[in-house]
Amino acid sequence: MSERSLTIWKLLITFTMLSLIAGGFSLYPKNKKYQKIIAKSSRTFGTDKELENVIEYLEERLEQRGYYHFALEKQPMRLTNVLTLADGSGPRSRRSRSALRVSMIYQSQKRFQAQLNYRGKVYTVSSGELIPSLGEVVHIDQKQVVM
Repeated sequence: MSERSLTIWKLLITFTMLSLIAGGFSLYPKNKKYQKIIAKSSRTFGTDKELENVIEYLEERLEQRGYYHFALEKQPMRLTNVLTLADGSGPRSRRSRSALRVSMIYQSQKRFQAQLNYRGKVYTVSSGELIPSLGEVVHIDQKQVVM
């Protein structure tokens, strides 16, 4: 072989070796990253089975809960069991019946009137009226009733 052919072969082999080394250096980090992705995906896909087990357990519990039957003595959805309404109805057990209670104050024909609740009786009063066992209503405004 001529020296020219030997030089071309040496250059070709050197270029090939450099290309392989450069390719190895660029592919090695990519391969490590790919291996991490595979390991992470195996963990993620493995949790699908665990998730299925949890869902199956919860479905069984829900089915078992369906066998229970509850009956309520009182009706908690009725608002009168929870709130005192403006007309003085509602739960009276929590407050003293002997206390004077102002249910509402409203304005009618440019004068104020109030609805009072005393010992289970409801009184609608205006200024100057006399209520037996309570006394006279002196003044009513937007915020108070003075007796």
